[in-house]
Amino acid sequence: MKKLLLSFAVILMAACNKNNTEEPATVGEWYATEMAGKSFKLGDQENIDLIKQAGKYYNAMDAKNLAAMFSETAKIYAHTGEMLEVSEGLYNEYFASLDSLFWDPKGISTQTLEDDSIAVVSIPSDDSRYFKDGTVEEALLFERFWIVDGKIQTIVQYKREVGKNYEEFKF
Repeated sequence: MKKLLLSFAVILMAACNKNNTEEPATVGEWYATEMAGKSFKLGDQENIDLIKQAGKYYNAMDAKNLAAMFSETAKIYAHTGEMLEVSEGLYNEYFASLDSLFWDPKGISTQTLEDDSIAVVSIPSDDSRYFKDGTVEEALLFERFWIVDGKIQTIVQYKREVGKNYEEFKF
């Protein structure tokens, strides 16, 4: 009986060790630029936590702390077609035109290129901006945040107008 129990324990340990040494499965494939042919794997929670913290600073209109989340050469490719260079001044100017805003993520997922060079965080969200002139902009956004060395390097935004029956499908 002791031999049987010992054998079972050895097999169980070997099975557990094998699973811990396997590389994460890769999925998908990138088709453009120098990343062509590279696959993605699941990303790390720290990437999601970085974007969640940036979202808190954004909603609080805290330009200084928000800008600190970005690399020195970070860019935003806005849904308007503009390319913006991220800086504390950019956010100060933008926030000065607003009474308030609210970015409300609906889900967050992260992937990392197979060589760990770039993490990508994808987020669908509701975005509401209340301007000092009384106008309000509401949109559905899909954004991809590119993270390199623990800093946001790029944001790419896609926008969709809020549909007339959006409330029916809101989760």
